[in-house]
Amino acid sequence: MIKLYGNPYSRANRVRWALHEAEIPYAEEQVELGESGTRSPSFLAINPNGHIPVLDDGGLVLFESVPISLYIAKRYAPDRLYAAEIQDEAKILQWSVWAITELEKYLEAASLQVTWLPAASRSADKAAAAQAEARRCLAMLSEAIASSGYLVGGRFGIADLIVTEVLTNIVHSGVDLQSHDGIDAYVRRNLSRGAAEKAFAPDVIAPLLQ
Repeated sequence: MIKLYGNPYSRANRVRWALHEAEIPYAEEQVELGESGTRSPSFLAINPNGHIPVLDDGGLVLFESVPISLYIAKRYAPDRLYAAEIQDEAKILQWSVWAITELEKYLEAASLQVTWLPAASRSADKAAAAQAEARRCLAMLSEAIASSGYLVGGRFGIADLIVTEVLTNIVHSGVDLQSHDGIDAYVRRNLSRGAAEKAFAPDVIAPLLQ
């Protein structure tokens, strides 16, 4: 059986969602952050990088949530989550990489200044700059899904899963999801899927489904 090392408040969410979409049985070991968890000798023996998630599929041990999610989609649910044509595969890779190098980067930077840092350490200028970049990303996404409602092939797939999971972080960023055409409906539709409801802790997605 596949084993996932993660916890409900981490990027393991996107891997867990992919596993449920692929309808693959798995066991999850909860790993806390820090010296007693991800930095413990026993965990570093599994992933020397010291982060979650990690997937063990019959001895194939993978870290980094996006490559793991792509692997699950391509191996276990190619017809439902991945693509047969190389052109569509290229688009899947494009949007998946964009999600973590652009969209996620700016949402996390904004969230740091708006929510996570102590009030005395926050910078309004840094928050505004990150929010502006996040809005630019949302405008790109809005245009990309305008014709079919999805990113690749006119149906829900692994790229939509990864992008939507990244967007669950928007609630901490001070960026208004509803101000961008189609994205609020896109997120609601994707997070209302049965596999998503099984994958997330309720308090992670509830603010986006209200």
